[in-house]
Amino acid sequence: MRIRISSSFALFCACFLISCSSVRPSAHIIINNDSNKDVPLQVSITDAGSHTVSRTISQTLRPGIQEIAAGKFAKGLYNVAVETDKGIVSISKPVSLDADRWIIINYTSTDSMSIAKKYGYVDTNFLKKINGKYTGIDLFSENRRPPSL
Repeated sequence: MRIRISSSFALFCACFLISCSSVRPSAHIIINNDSNKDVPLQVSITDAGSHTVSRTISQTLRPGIQEIAAGKFAKGLYNVAVETDKGIVSISKPVSLDADRWIIINYTSTDSMSIAKKYGYVDTNFLKKINGKYTGIDLFSENRRPPSL
Protein backbone atom coordinates (compact mmCIF):
# COMPACT_ATOMS: atom_id res chain seq x y z
CA MET A 1 0.00 0.00 0.00
CA ARG A 2 2.82 2.39 0.82
CA ILE A 3 4.60 1.71 -2.44
CA ARG A 4 1.44 2.47 -4.39
CA ILE A 5 0.96 5.81 -2.60
CA SER A 6 4.55 6.89 -3.05
CA SER A 7 4.61 5.89 -6.73
CA SER A 8 1.32 7.74 -7.28
CA PHE A 9 2.76 10.75 -5.50
CA ALA A 10 5.92 10.56 -7.62
CA LEU A 11 3.84 10.37 -10.79
CA PHE A 12 1.79 13.37 -9.66
CA CYS A 13 4.95 15.38 -8.91
CA ALA A 14 6.46 14.52 -12.29
CA CYS A 15 3.30 15.54 -14.14
CA PHE A 16 3.07 18.73 -12.10
CA LEU A 17 6.68 19.71 -12.85
CA ILE A 18 6.28 18.99 -16.55
CA SER A 19 3.08 21.03 -16.77
CA CYS A 20 4.61 23.94 -14.84
CA SER A 21 7.66 24.06 -17.07
CA SER A 22 5.53 24.02 -20.21
CA VAL A 23 3.46 27.06 -19.20
CA ARG A 24 4.63 29.98 -21.29
CA PRO A 25 3.50 33.58 -20.91
CA SER A 26 1.77 35.32 -23.80
CA ALA A 27 2.68 38.73 -25.16
CA HIS A 28 -0.13 40.89 -26.50
CA ILE A 29 0.71 44.05 -28.42
CA ILE A 30 -1.75 46.95 -28.28
CA ILE A 31 -1.00 49.78 -30.69
CA ASN A 32 -2.63 53.20 -30.85
CA ASN A 33 -1.97 54.96 -34.15
CA ASP A 34 -2.73 58.55 -33.21
CA SER A 35 -2.32 59.91 -36.74
CA ASN A 36 -4.63 60.25 -39.74
CA LYS A 37 -2.70 57.92 -42.05
CA ASP A 38 -1.67 54.29 -42.38
CA VAL A 39 1.80 53.70 -40.95
CA PRO A 40 4.20 50.78 -41.57
CA LEU A 41 5.49 49.48 -38.25
CA GLN A 42 8.00 46.80 -37.28
CA VAL A 43 8.14 45.24 -33.81
CA SER A 44 11.06 42.97 -32.85
CA ILE A 45 11.11 40.92 -29.66
CA THR A 46 14.65 39.78 -28.85
CA ASP A 47 15.82 37.46 -26.09
CA ALA A 48 17.97 39.71 -23.87
CA GLY A 49 20.27 36.86 -22.81
CA SER A 50 21.16 35.49 -26.22
CA HIS A 51 20.43 38.55 -28.40
CA THR A 52 18.57 36.37 -30.90
CA VAL A 53 15.36 37.68 -32.42
CA SER A 54 12.48 35.62 -31.11
CA ARG A 55 9.76 37.26 -33.15
CA THR A 56 9.46 40.07 -35.73
CA ILE A 57 6.09 41.54 -36.63
CA SER A 58 5.71 43.88 -39.60
CA GLN A 59 2.34 45.45 -40.15
CA THR A 60 0.72 48.53 -41.65
CA LEU A 61 -1.30 50.26 -38.94
CA ARG A 62 -4.61 51.91 -39.57
CA PRO A 63 -5.52 54.97 -37.49
CA GLY A 64 -6.94 53.97 -34.10
CA ILE A 65 -6.33 51.11 -31.67
CA GLN A 66 -5.31 47.62 -32.80
CA GLU A 67 -4.32 44.47 -30.95
CA ILE A 68 -1.77 41.97 -32.23
CA ALA A 69 -1.15 38.60 -30.59
CA ALA A 70 2.61 38.22 -30.52
CA GLY A 71 2.45 34.64 -29.24
CA LYS A 72 3.91 32.68 -26.34
CA PHE A 73 7.46 33.01 -25.10
CA ALA A 74 9.70 31.22 -22.64
CA LYS A 75 9.91 33.06 -19.33
CA GLY A 76 12.69 35.61 -19.20
CA LEU A 77 13.82 39.11 -20.08
CA TYR A 78 13.26 40.34 -23.63
CA ASN A 79 14.08 43.53 -25.48
CA VAL A 80 11.18 45.02 -27.47
CA ALA A 81 12.19 47.32 -30.34
CA VAL A 82 9.67 49.32 -32.39
CA GLU A 83 10.51 51.32 -35.49
CA THR A 84 8.60 53.22 -38.14
CA ASP A 85 9.18 55.89 -40.77
CA LYS A 86 12.00 53.80 -42.29
CA GLY A 87 13.84 53.59 -38.96
CA ILE A 88 13.91 57.34 -38.32
CA VAL A 89 11.56 56.98 -35.33
CA SER A 90 12.31 54.04 -33.02
CA ILE A 91 12.27 52.98 -29.39
CA SER A 92 13.62 49.99 -27.50
CA LYS A 93 12.86 48.87 -23.93
CA PRO A 94 13.36 45.72 -21.84
CA VAL A 95 10.24 43.73 -20.91
CA SER A 96 10.10 40.85 -18.45
CA LEU A 97 7.87 38.04 -19.69
CA ASP A 98 7.42 36.19 -16.42
CA ALA A 99 3.62 36.26 -16.85
CA ASP A 100 1.21 37.38 -19.58
CA ARG A 101 2.10 40.94 -20.67
CA TRP A 102 0.35 43.63 -22.65
CA ILE A 103 2.89 45.72 -24.54
CA ILE A 104 1.34 49.09 -25.29
CA ILE A 105 2.68 51.21 -28.13
CA ASN A 106 1.48 54.74 -28.86
CA TYR A 107 2.42 56.26 -32.23
CA THR A 108 1.87 60.00 -32.67
CA SER A 109 2.34 62.04 -35.83
CA THR A 110 0.53 65.35 -35.94
CA ASP A 111 1.01 69.11 -35.59
CA SER A 112 2.07 70.76 -32.35
CA MET A 113 -1.35 72.36 -31.72
CA SER A 114 -3.10 68.95 -31.66
CA ILE A 115 -0.47 67.47 -29.36
CA ALA A 116 -0.63 70.43 -26.95
CA LYS A 117 -4.43 70.26 -26.93
CA LYS A 118 -4.48 66.53 -26.17
CA TYR A 119 -1.49 66.16 -23.80
CA GLY A 120 -0.99 69.71 -22.49
CA TYR A 121 2.51 70.23 -23.91
CA VAL A 122 4.83 69.23 -26.75
CA ASP A 123 7.96 67.36 -25.63
CA THR A 124 10.45 68.21 -28.36
CA ASN A 125 13.10 65.98 -26.72
CA PHE A 126 10.85 62.95 -27.27
CA LEU A 127 9.24 63.90 -30.61
CA LYS A 128 11.07 64.36 -33.92
CA LYS A 129 9.86 66.73 -36.60
CA ILE A 130 9.28 64.82 -39.84
CA ASN A 131 7.63 66.48 -42.86
CA GLY A 132 6.33 69.33 -40.68
CA LYS A 133 4.70 67.03 -38.10
CA TYR A 134 5.91 65.99 -34.67
CA THR A 135 6.34 62.22 -34.65
CA GLY A 136 7.17 59.82 -31.84
CA ILE A 137 6.66 56.36 -30.35
CA ASP A 138 6.04 55.52 -26.70
CA LEU A 139 6.29 51.99 -25.31
CA PHE A 140 5.41 50.45 -21.95
CA SER A 141 4.11 47.15 -20.62
CA GLU A 142 1.37 46.11 -18.21
CA ASN A 143 0.78 42.82 -16.44
CA ARG A 144 -3.00 43.19 -16.79
CA ARG A 145 -5.22 43.73 -19.80
CA PRO A 146 -6.05 47.43 -20.12
CA PRO A 147 -9.66 47.94 -18.93
CA SER A 148 -10.72 49.87 -22.03
CA LEU A 149 -10.11 46.91 -24.38
